[in-house]
Amino acid sequence: MKIKIFPTLFFALVFLSGFSQKSAELQQHYDLEFKTFKEFVIKNATFKGDTNIDVKFYHLDIEIGVASPYIEGSVVIRFTPVAEGLNSLHLNLNSALTVDSISAPSESFYQDNDEIVIQLETNYSPGDLIDLQVYYHGVPVMAGGYKGLRYESHGSGEPIIATLSTPYLAHYWYPCKDGPEDKPDSVYVDITIPELTYNGIELMAVSNGVLENVIDNGDTKTFEWRHRYPIVTYYVMAAISNYVEFQEQFNGTGGESYPLIYYVFDEDLAQSQLGVQEMPDAIQFFSDTYGVYPFSNEKYGMTQLGFYGAIENQTNTITNNMKPSWIYISVHELAHMWFGDNITCSDWHHAWLNEGFATYSEALWEEHKYGFNAYKAYISNEEYWNAGTLYLENAQDTFNIFQSIIYSKGSYTLHMLRGVLGDDLFFEALHDYASNPQFMYGNATTEDLQETFENTSGMELGFFFDQWVYDERYPKYFYNYYQNGDNELNLVIYQGQEELWGYRPVFEMPVQIKFNFLGGGDTTITVWNDEQTQEFIFQFENTVSSVAIDPEKWILRKTEFDPDIPVGLSENMENGIRVFPNPFQDKFIVHVPSEISLPANVAVYNAQGKRLICNSILKSGNTTIFLRELPKGVYFYRITNNKDILIKSGKVLKE
Repeated sequence: MKIKIFPTLFFALVFLSGFSQKSAELQQHYDLEFKTFKEFVIKNATFKGDTNIDVKFYHLDIEIGVASPYIEGSVVIRFTPVAEGLNSLHLNLNSALTVDSISAPSESFYQDNDEIVIQLETNYSPGDLIDLQVYYHGVPVMAGGYKGLRYESHGSGEPIIATLSTPYLAHYWYPCKDGPEDKPDSVYVDITIPELTYNGIELMAVSNGVLENVIDNGDTKTFEWRHRYPIVTYYVMAAISNYVEFQEQFNGTGGESYPLIYYVFDEDLAQSQLGVQEMPDAIQFFSDTYGVYPFSNEKYGMTQLGFYGAIENQTNTITNNMKPSWIYISVHELAHMWFGDNITCSDWHHAWLNEGFATYSEALWEEHKYGFNAYKAYISNEEYWNAGTLYLENAQDTFNIFQSIIYSKGSYTLHMLRGVLGDDLFFEALHDYASNPQFMYGNATTEDLQETFENTSGMELGFFFDQWVYDERYPKYFYNYYQNGDNELNLVIYQGQEELWGYRPVFEMPVQIKFNFLGGGDTTITVWNDEQTQEFIFQFENTVSSVAIDPEKWILRKTEFDPDIPVGLSENMENGIRVFPNPFQDKFIVHVPSEISLPANVAVYNAQGKRLICNSILKSGNTTIFLRELPKGVYFYRITNNKDILIKSGKVLKE
């Protein structure tokens, strides 16, 4: 089969006037996250930790009440100044909690709403390591009635107490520099609770990392947890209940070995054991795809709440339950260990680097389990048709747009990037990003992601990120085609989203075109579409029966066959006729060289093929065509004489 592809550039006349659907449990989890995240993103749109300090270490030594809400204890905060002459700083702590004292070198302090303002005894410089120990106590409150240090019960009134701290609510239960921007190198968490038994099972306290010691204090016990990886403050966690523990050893194909530990309620033990059977396979799949599990020197754990949804606390996801129907939530939170915990968005403008990647990982898991068709069905759930940019310009935007976009469009954008690069380059770049030492255990931006994918693929991807991350909406492709007796097929693609809805006029993308042949068979050809109206010419051996634009849905788009779009006329006069000015306001001038035979007729059509002006006669080298009161849009002009036909297009900009 012989194929010719000729993109024809038109003049622009510009007038200045398995689980193919998400489970109910997963959707309910998303909805609850939307509700709570909304309130506090709006409330804390300008929330910032102290940028004058770089925190290196936290040691929480706290006692948590069980019979009623209460917390007391101390937190050691080790930090270094970012600039010369540091003599004061501020930390975050919810105003419901009271600071009792702060160790030297604090000279004085006071609480101002949700901040502790601290004056130091002297000035400090970068490289100095400073330890402050903050002693505090109080009855913690919950943000919006949902998050913070939350008290609930399960079974027959058995207590469950847990921290829910995303996106920057760690300061609702301990003093810290809150937010995603500053990761300490490690965190120690000592949790003291009463020595109590419920339903024959003792209370225990769970946190990040490794449980290195349990101290029996008589009527209390202290659980000493050690996590020796960088971690953001809101992924530090505590969960207390009469848990039953079960575990298995994960032995990865790369030689890594660590325990998978699950903390569940006794009444849910059997269902939980059944529900986590696929977790080793999921961990191996993500380790193969993204790089070895980032916290393999410690563990991966899951802790049951019995309420809420789930949060990807580092090395220890907390989750409502672990029954089999929650496997996609479990997979989502597991993927966050790579995207969110290990590589954290530098600030919430880039939140899609957390949630979009975890959501896309669900689709990859679906593909891993059930094949590519299942993947396509699953990713179709993430089609996002609303306004708003994936890069969050304003944290105070309407929340349902703001939050759902980073999940859904974030995931679909990765799907589109896969379509642009192809599988080999896409997955190589994805692995390079996830295992890049520059970002691992630290932070990344969208620009970092783009640079990584460009370096790996060798492609310039600014066009892609400009359109799908920093701009909004999607293209609407209208198309028409004509095949002559020699089986040469002319195809016109017209992007009509600007005229219809006021979106950006052109989305530049590689577009797959599928041609179905009369009598059977088909072929798919990818063209580069970068003009609002663009014609492509193909040569086939067979007659085409139908054409489909982007049949595999690699682009977030709408498509519509429009038989009224002019197509299939020759370009014999292309080099001879010029139209100016371009853009035009109420008239355009057609310049026809003397060697072109006149007279000729000019007709003007709108994008739907309706003729607006006909039989305007060109009789000399310069002829002015007047167009008044045309709405904004794309227009075609058709010039004919006794032997030539020319069709071009243009755009009206005047409102």
